[in-house]
Amino acid sequence: MISKALNIAKRVSGYIVAKYMHFKTDAYIISHPKSGRNWLRVLIGKTLCEKFNIPDEIMLDIYKVTSLAGILRTQVIHDHSSYTEGYKYYYLPTDKREYARKKVIFLVRNFTGSISDFIRSDKYGVNNIINFYNIWYENRTIPKEFLLLRYEEMHKNTEEVLARTLKFLGLDEVDYHIIRKAVKFASFSNMKKMEKDNFFKRKAIRPVNINDDDSYKVRRGIVGGYYNYLSEEDIKYIDQVIKERGCPFEQI
Repeated sequence: MISKALNIAKRVSGYIVAKYMHFKTDAYIISHPKSGRNWLRVLIGKTLCEKFNIPDEIMLDIYKVTSLAGILRTQVIHDHSSYTEGYKYYYLPTDKREYARKKVIFLVRNFTGSISDFIRSDKYGVNNIINFYNIWYENRTIPKEFLLLRYEEMHKNTEEVLARTLKFLGLDEVDYHIIRKAVKFASFSNMKKMEKDNFFKRKAIRPVNINDDDSYKVRRGIVGGYYNYLSEEDIKYIDQVIKERGCPFEQI
């Protein structure tokens, strides 16, 4: 009985804290898992730490870093698309009115995967990703402002995308030597080394097995890497699902 009461109190407390944090938050960076959000988080965090002399140790706490920098207080979330929440694609929440007075940066990435069963899963597969994208496409006018970022564009024009993102979050001017320094710091070779060395001191950014490249959060960091994991049949399946259900963000 005591254990049950403590669990209820913990959930209620968590709900209150989440609501308070939402009230205080000005902007959200939202993405489906495996879309490059940790890379973007490091790019933003390192730039702000350099510019405002904020300790590197907290660079991944974007809410705290943006608060200390005096720009829009920003959270980085999956908006119910996280694998741990396990929503089947047809149950993903569609009401986004809670973001009506917030700015939203929406990060998308071309579809990737690993094994055939995974991409066909209702909870984790391509249908989940497409539904998540389509829900946000239909609700993109609800936030106060909406910025679409593409993982592929981040690769192609990292400095420009980072500068545009920071301006969207309220930082009008930033020296490009700081941006270039942040981009170099957030290179995939350096991020993988930092993950291996447990630089960030966070369980969420730590390899399960340091000898297994695929267990790292930072794996290969390339565009089109799914060709090395998916069979021709898997790729045809993904293409067919996109054709049948549509994916408007792919056309913007």
